[in-house]
Amino acid sequence: MMSALRNYEVWWFLGLIIVANAVFVSGIDFGILPDRLYSYGRFALLAGVLGGIVLLARGWEGIADLLRPMLQWQRSVAWYLFAFLWNPVICLLVLMALHTLHPSSMSEFKPNFAIALRPDIIRTVLIGSFIGEIVWISYAIRRLSISFTPYVSALIVGVVWTAWWVPMVFYNIGIVPDLPIAALLFNQIGIAAMCTFVYMHTRSGLLVLCLQVTFNFTILVLPVTPAVGGFTTYWTFAVTYFIAALLLFVVFGPKPLFTAPVRSGSPTQA
Repeated sequence: MMSALRNYEVWWFLGLIIVANAVFVSGIDFGILPDRLYSYGRFALLAGVLGGIVLLARGWEGIADLLRPMLQWQRSVAWYLFAFLWNPVICLLVLMALHTLHPSSMSEFKPNFAIALRPDIIRTVLIGSFIGEIVWISYAIRRLSISFTPYVSALIVGVVWTAWWVPMVFYNIGIVPDLPIAALLFNQIGIAAMCTFVYMHTRSGLLVLCLQVTFNFTILVLPVTPAVGGFTTYWTFAVTYFIAALLLFVVFGPKPLFTAPVRSGSPTQA
């Protein structure tokens, strides 16, 4: 059993977290669990499942390995500017394009800075982004990149990340409301690819954290979500983000995109 856990550790985690989160959110929805657990419980569950599997498979060294990328902060200022500006720039370009094509439909849309200043929103974004960086990038992308190319690893993580979101989309509380699942899939693959792109070029979990934080605040502040900007706006943003991330991989790598040579090595080298 332990041998199977070590050999297929990342797959155990990716499968278990989908099931565990579905059970947790269903428990909240059906009133079996108290609502107060929902806000931070979903992130605690994410971290707890990962920590438990890694501890069983690799011990405390494995736990320490999860945090190492977050300590890599001495990188070029240009990368920090990229991490902070990429998301709002893509979002603004989409909104400007839609405004040009349909000016009457965009006339009432304004940024909502008030929501980004709410203490509960700030806490949720920071906690969710921090745990998300460790789980999806510092762990999942690094482990998957042993066997797959970085881009294929991002595709896998994006699909699982979407599946993790699905129960919360149906519950529709404490998240961006009314998310269409298909558009969310494009969006999550896009953000997984962007996080992978930044990590593979910098090996810095802190830079990926900056990217995730700005992404979450961008979609809250700018009128791009379905409830504020409409389904067309969100679909356009999600697909544009997906294509932009793919183009970065095509132009700047890492390459190849889809076919990885067979190799061996530690995930700390990925």
